[in-house]
Amino acid sequence: MSDDGIIISSRVRLARNIAGLPFPSKLDSERSLAITQKVYRALGKAREQYSIIRISDMSDLQGEALKEMHLISDDLLHGNKYAAAILNKSNDVCVMVNEEDHIREQCILPGRKLKDVYTKINEIDDIISSDNKFAFDPRLGYLTSCPTNVGTGMRASALMFLPGLSLTNSLERCMNAVSRFDLTVRGEYGEGTSSESCMYQISNQKSLGLSESDIISNVTAAVEQIEKNEIAARKALLSTNGTALRDNIMRAYGILSNAYALSGKEFMQRMALVKLGIYYGFLKCEDPAALEKLISTAKPANMMLKAGKTMDGEERDIYRADAVSSVVGKVVGK
Repeated sequence: MSDDGIIISSRVRLARNIAGLPFPSKLDSERSLAITQKVYRALGKAREQYSIIRISDMSDLQGEALKEMHLISDDLLHGNKYAAAILNKSNDVCVMVNEEDHIREQCILPGRKLKDVYTKINEIDDIISSDNKFAFDPRLGYLTSCPTNVGTGMRASALMFLPGLSLTNSLERCMNAVSRFDLTVRGEYGEGTSSESCMYQISNQKSLGLSESDIISNVTAAVEQIEKNEIAARKALLSTNGTALRDNIMRAYGILSNAYALSGKEFMQRMALVKLGIYYGFLKCEDPAALEKLISTAKPANMMLKAGKTMDGEERDIYRADAVSSVVGKVVGK
């Protein structure tokens, strides 16, 4: 996380297709499986850092857990049965094969690292393209299954924690102010998802007519503006009714520390308040990374994988409360 806890992570995704082949939805099994091997072989000496996980070999639980961690998309998980994910050992680079496009390369790193993420995934793109000819038009750029990705094929994004703008009902006004950067704002898991955690994806919505460096610059500038607005909103929130705000934060801390059962929705809402309390200094946190990791590990599929069993909703709520109180009790205090 950044020092103010606003920029959670940075991600860049590149969409690519192999020249001369139909899009994945039109491919037969033989050519679909061959693409996975072609991409994996192209990694060369770097292959030892990667493993292939075929969607057909995944359990439902494994797939959902990877999605919860932002490593694969819902389209990869529930789309083409010949899809696969090529993941590196550190889980910060994933090449999704046979999703909407033949290849979707992505890198995600914690904090304010958009340029670092771009550099890393660009190197991977160069390696894969050295052994695969991508579908490219001199006028339009990279050709993709979705028209909005034609051009650079790039989506650059930041996952931002915006409780100040959310709680002051200022988010929409702020987003309108940065609309000149051709941005889109979505929930944590993309279009149509909710944001009980006050976390939002800020990404470019235009790929055609811009260079990759233009996109990185635009998203960076917009994220910086949103961050300034979030800091101002947090100040306004505290000055308007600091007593009620502090009371809500401390109550949230008490619930996360002591609850016997905790739903996923309530956990996300209370965690947002606790993180805000850490920012204000009402609470102290010895290990912010552990607290951030808890947001993923407290989600249903990851919890059940860790527990080694499937659980119904009530069992998950009890298990989640115990896991959350264990972490919060260790790393957060007054």
